[in-house]
Amino acid sequence: MIYEQRIYKAVPGKLPAINARFANHTIGFFEEFGIGVVGFWNDEIGESNQLTYITSFENMADREEKWNAFQSHKPWHEVRAETEANGPLVSQVINSFMSLTPYSPQPAFKTNLQEKRVYDTMPGKLPNLHARFKDHTMGLFEKHGIQNVAYWTEDIGTSNRLVYMVGYPDLDAREKGWAGMNADPEWQKARAASEVDGALVRVSKHSILRLTDYSPR
Repeated sequence: MIYEQRIYKAVPGKLPAINARFANHTIGFFEEFGIGVVGFWNDEIGESNQLTYITSFENMADREEKWNAFQSHKPWHEVRAETEANGPLVSQVINSFMSLTPYSPQPAFKTNLQEKRVYDTMPGKLPNLHARFKDHTMGLFEKHGIQNVAYWTEDIGTSNRLVYMVGYPDLDAREKGWAGMNADPEWQKARAASEVDGALVRVSKHSILRLTDYSPR
């Protein structure tokens, strides 16, 4: 199974129109062509003009077949022309292909609020980071009320990157969960043991996201 993450940066003021097109048309076309849908999100904190969504396919050949069929579908072209009569809705598309790590759960959501975290590791340290998540971090997340949603590595692109998503009931629960996690002696011990030869993560990026009303749960 492969997962494709797509980020649509909207033309200023056009994000509601993008969401409406997905809700009323695109998600139905995806279902028609057997394109798996993990979720659709708008930023809760951060970028105010972008849509993030993740789809799933059996493999890259399956993706090419289904995506090409969707892109050549006459009703889709009609919808796109109608919704873009006054100009394009999307200014930039950023996509990446990912696979679940062996220790990842299947993506599922208990809440509507998620956080996507991207960790670029120090050279050669990605296996150590995977081991720390599998043996320690995931259990500690659950202990402190942070839901493990999914963990991915990129199939094409950066080879030393972990992308993962966790969930919370609300922003207050996020703050409480991370405060408890960071103060937990078990976490401090696991982190120190895994970093005796230096830090594992070189750069981290965080996005707070909320599932759209039309996203499957």
